[in-house]
Amino acid sequence: MKDLNRDPALEQIEHEVVMLLRRADFKKTLDGAENNLFRSGYLILNLLQQTSPLAVRELADHFQLDVSTVSRQIKALENRHLVERRIGEHDGRVNQIFITDAGKRSVVKLKKERLMVYDSLLAGWSEEEKAVFADHLARLNRKIESRHRLH
Repeated sequence: MKDLNRDPALEQIEHEVVMLLRRADFKKTLDGAENNLFRSGYLILNLLQQTSPLAVRELADHFQLDVSTVSRQIKALENRHLVERRIGEHDGRVNQIFITDAGKRSVVKLKKERLMVYDSLLAGWSEEEKAVFADHLARLNRKIESRHRLH
């Protein structure tokens, strides 16, 4: 069996990911509950902007979350008038979630802000370096997702 403690690259990856998550968690604390609430709904809004409407179950399946967790996030987004819930056209038992115009504007604004932050953080990186980094992050995310689906 491979001695994992003697793999410098693996040790550095472990350390850097822990630091990244720690910094992200610290930023979340600084932002406060209000922004954290919006951050948790950003992915839902982003997906709904591309594929609206969706049922709560479809959203939960997509994000590999409990229906109750997604329902709470949807309720918070509804309270901010970023989404609205309507009875399904074909099945009255199923609620469809639609993104509102305010929700669309919020996604565009937040995405622009996030892109500006990443542009600043990656200033000085070549286009090739950014592309390679993006590919590696996507690969890691796919692996994490497939592992999560197995467990």
